[in-house]
Amino acid sequence: MAALLLLSVRIVRAQSEDAADGTCPIGLDGESCRNKASAEHTWKAFEGCAIPSGDDLGDSELLTVKEAQERCGSLELCQGFTFEGNDADGPLSGDPVWMHFKQEFDCIDAEWISYRKLYKSSRRAAAPAPPPPPPSESLVPKVASNLSVSGQGVALCFNGQVRMLQTTHQAVQQNLLDVLRPDIFMYGPADRGVEDELFGLRKYVAATQFDEHEDIRGRLYSETKNPSRMIDLEYVQIQGNWLGSQCLDPPLSDNRPGSAICMYYNQQKCLDMIQEHELERGHQYEWVVVSRTDFRWLAPHPPLDVLAEKDGIWIPSGSDWEGGINDRHAVMRRKDAETYLGAWKTITQGMARDVMLETLGSMKVNGYPGPNTESFLKARLQFHGVTVQRFPNVAYLTCTQRMKSRWTQCSGTSSNDSPGWLYKEEMEHATRVAKCVRTSWSSKKMSECWDDISHLYRGFR
Repeated sequence: MAALLLLSVRIVRAQSEDAADGTCPIGLDGESCRNKASAEHTWKAFEGCAIPSGDDLGDSELLTVKEAQERCGSLELCQGFTFEGNDADGPLSGDPVWMHFKQEFDCIDAEWISYRKLYKSSRRAAAPAPPPPPPSESLVPKVASNLSVSGQGVALCFNGQVRMLQTTHQAVQQNLLDVLRPDIFMYGPADRGVEDELFGLRKYVAATQFDEHEDIRGRLYSETKNPSRMIDLEYVQIQGNWLGSQCLDPPLSDNRPGSAICMYYNQQKCLDMIQEHELERGHQYEWVVVSRTDFRWLAPHPPLDVLAEKDGIWIPSGSDWEGGINDRHAVMRRKDAETYLGAWKTITQGMARDVMLETLGSMKVNGYPGPNTESFLKARLQFHGVTVQRFPNVAYLTCTQRMKSRWTQCSGTSSNDSPGWLYKEEMEHATRVAKCVRTSWSSKKMSECWDDISHLYRGFR
């Protein structure tokens, strides 16, 4: 009788300790708790992967894979578990194995299996912190202690090559720069005389860096965790121009068209330049803008006081190719800049595939033609819970027969150096909106001048 009483006391004590540690009680009392926990997340298995030693949540336990998922799912701090073996389902006999539960998730090559906990969007939306698993280096850098975060001014990143300014510079200055009054940051490949051809943009420039010797391919492999697995196996299996690498020397093994990886690197370097300038000036910017020099602006950009009426990243209408989000121009609060400009870190920290799977779905990610740069942007914003607002577009990509896109021909021009347009529907859309806006914006015009062309862009396949 005394032994039975002692056993009962131990069970009650164990249940109390579980509850205090944020886990689900054992037995029938914890069933509803475990069911609720399992509904909040999914699991991803990594074969040939061991989570490094350290950051353990208690001692290892002899459990089956399903029991380990329930156990880790009930632990708030548990980001994954790992065990020795070659089969993600555990031993063929169904016997339990020693499971090691971890607060941090990383991966080293070994004959082990690791499971990572992935939270569903409903859980993430309510959580103030970035969704797990947290990378060893946070996607959002810490703000220096001597840096004010009150926010002052506008930082503008011009993406990629500086081109078409001889045609666009007057409209860029009048309709974009004179409206937003930004500090300009430019990072990209070096072109002959590019810094001498900035025209009226020069008075707004805060920092530029044009480097023709940048080894982006080397940086990609040196900064990516386990690059032989992540880049050469996992990423190259996902089709689509989201990882276009023909700008690299040499390109990645699949040699897919596009220069997306260089664009992501340029965006990250531009963000680094902004952060360095913020340290010098002693406070962060309030707004960050991303744009292109080959945009031909037909009317003024919406002023910030109009955009400030709603929270979120403001993106112009149109060009939502394959159900993605227009990635040519954006206006955002400083707090969202790391997400929008953070594609490089998402890739190098090994999160890109999981981010797209959770937001776009396996059919889009694993199917043909695969994600593009627009859908990868949409996935990152959705994954981090960033709201997207839209304003009617008043600019279009211009070109000449000498300077045109790899994706389409330059139209509307009869000579090599006369300006035309890359996408007719974009040009016509911007022209219609600009006629409505004329010389000034208002909150009313944000809706009155809306021109719906969503039917021109195909959705997810």
